[in-house]
Amino acid sequence: MTSELNWTAYLKAGQTTISNYLLQHYRDLGMSNDEFLVFIQTKAGIDHGELEPSTTKIGEALGWEPQLVFGHLESLRAKGLVKFVSVRDGSGRVTTQLDFEPLYTQLMRITGGAKQAAAQRVEAQGEPAQTKDDLSRATIYNLIEQEFGRPLSQMEMETVKNWFDVDHFQPEFIKAAVQEAVLNAALNLRYIETILVAWQKKNYHSVKEVRQERQKRSQFKQLNQEERVNIPTDVDILNTDWSQFK
Repeated sequence: MTSELNWTAYLKAGQTTISNYLLQHYRDLGMSNDEFLVFIQTKAGIDHGELEPSTTKIGEALGWEPQLVFGHLESLRAKGLVKFVSVRDGSGRVTTQLDFEPLYTQLMRITGGAKQAAAQRVEAQGEPAQTKDDLSRATIYNLIEQEFGRPLSQMEMETVKNWFDVDHFQPEFIKAAVQEAVLNAALNLRYIETILVAWQKKNYHSVKEVRQERQKRSQFKQLNQEERVNIPTDVDILNTDWSQFK
């Protein structure tokens, strides 16, 4: 009975086909072994209709944290082997799909010189650092739309895209800036971008630093308010118990 169940599960899981040419040359593309494993797991999901990859699911299959999986996908994007494409699903929700066409395009262009250069690039880059927060672009798009209470226009989506690709703002900072805009009742992308630029100029390395400065500013304002003493104008200044005004 157990063997029958295993056989049924085996057949139901289907198959994922990997070109032998890719198996022979993935390192020539600059891919590390771990990145190739992530690619295989991602391709398996895409082949089964999972167009938006789950870093949690891939991490469970590989025994890794989702942050590490996301880090490898970001590394593949930085190497020009995959494109992150933001699209809307049937319900209007923004999703991020992965397009590996650039990988196959580069695979067809491999030459002897490219192979050597790619191998050197892998050694120089080493393993990608883990991201601190597994926030995808789709998460940011959906967060902003949720706070705005409406879908983003194509121009607004392009602005957010540039935050990632041009300005290189980290997802956790974008999320914090959106929250800051909500607190200040200033829900527009220009205001959010102003916050992000200000934080970038202050050379913040983590959202924790932002929160620490916000806390210090709040404590300073509170201290100033506590130091103010409201003195009535009709009191006898020489015979007044000032402790009652503390």
